[in-house]
Amino acid sequence: MAKVTSLLYIVPVADLDRAARFYKDAFDMEVIYRNEGIVFVGIPGTESSMGLLLDPEHAGDGPQNVGLHVDHAVGLDAAIRDVEAAGGEVIERGEHAPEVPFARIADIDGNVLEI
Repeated sequence: MAKVTSLLYIVPVADLDRAARFYKDAFDMEVIYRNEGIVFVGIPGTESSMGLLLDPEHAGDGPQNVGLHVDHAVGLDAAIRDVEAAGGEVIERGEHAPEVPFARIADIDGNVLEI
């Protein structure tokens, strides 16, 4: 069975450097991944993180994505099977980056989450 090890939120920001600095200074979160469009800041010693998505038009709108980080030992395919067996459905599969797969799923009420 898929085991959630942390939660993940994606929030739109106007400036990646400024936003990353804010979360470092305000909450001691560390940059754990960065590319030209997104920075993930995490809680030291955990797998919990928040994505800061470069999206000036929607900056301040609040979370755009809620993700459930699944234990790597389980694997995405097994987690998807568990979601489907429980009555959910897969909306989309892809990769955020090479070797970083994801799936958008809908729960039984139609709430879309990412694993």
